[in-house]
Amino acid sequence: MKITTNYDGSSIEIINNNKELNIVELSLKKENKKYSHYYNFKVENEKKEKGTILIKNIDSSPYYSKESVYLPYIKKPQSEWKKIASKTVSILKDRLEIKIEPEESMEISLVPRYTQNELNEFIRTIKSESKIKIEEDILTKIEFGEKSAPTILVIGRQHPGETLSSFFIEGMIKAALSNQGNLKKYHFIFFPLVNVTGVQKGNHRYTNNVDYNRSWNKKDSPKEIKYLKEQIKLNEIKYFIDVHNDEVTSKDYIRTDLNIDKKQIANIQILKDVTKFRRFIRALVKEGKIIKLKDKTAREYIKKKCKCKSILLELSMKEDYQKVEKKGFEFILELLGGNNEK
Repeated sequence: MKITTNYDGSSIEIINNNKELNIVELSLKKENKKYSHYYNFKVENEKKEKGTILIKNIDSSPYYSKESVYLPYIKKPQSEWKKIASKTVSILKDRLEIKIEPEESMEISLVPRYTQNELNEFIRTIKSESKIKIEEDILTKIEFGEKSAPTILVIGRQHPGETLSSFFIEGMIKAALSNQGNLKKYHFIFFPLVNVTGVQKGNHRYTNNVDYNRSWNKKDSPKEIKYLKEQIKLNEIKYFIDVHNDEVTSKDYIRTDLNIDKKQIANIQILKDVTKFRRFIRALVKEGKIIKLKDKTAREYIKKKCKCKSILLELSMKEDYQKVEKKGFEFILELLGGNNEK
């Protein structure tokens, strides 16, 4: 079998290719001395017999749990992404075993790949809207609405392997463009792919051993974060929305300082904000990782700097990617069209 990894968004290491037995051993890559969670590669079984893919070190990821061993997505030529059939996958202690049919080719990914190419394709579908301004500088910036109105700033993919957030943001953009009232009432700025280098390399959380979402108060923060910090100085931020995927939870959730009476927005549960110390304990217990208390996240930094309302969105990695865009569409309309902010 032939394994291909030399393209944007790919991430896997090839350990051994036993052509005689038609078995390929792969491994998750390491980031910041820990195994990644995200993986993506293409496989071509040229033989007239079944092949076997073994992805090792699944249980060595800091995000691993029995509940978070997700069936991967596959994409065959000229087809859409879909969950792989469970009968072709075996979940062993430290690996995934995937059976590949004879003379079959496909792309295999923890979650559907979404890179700058996919973002550019989406932009082409909305570019005809005269009200949209697209800037390609350090980051791709999508801007529209009433320039003098309060700004809604949305970012995604600080953690590059959290690709579902990009599909969610596509839905948010489509919904915002569809509502004339909100276009007159707000100024929208979207940065759909923040960690450009990490997205290109197929990283999961770290790029050059840096967690972008924990670097906002650092002088040596990545150039993309420095660029965003300059951007927020140019606008009156009313809402800041940071979209992520949660590798552990089975349900989507929102954490916010908005004073609203609802228990959910677009069927996404709203949870109480937690202190940084509680986040530290939760990360240590659930994920075995240490969050440095002095590091500021995007939400913490921008809330303090802009004195704005903020929302952290965490999409479960169990979420069906085909439903995520619709959720993003419903979320922004419900948030702005019928929220009961006090």
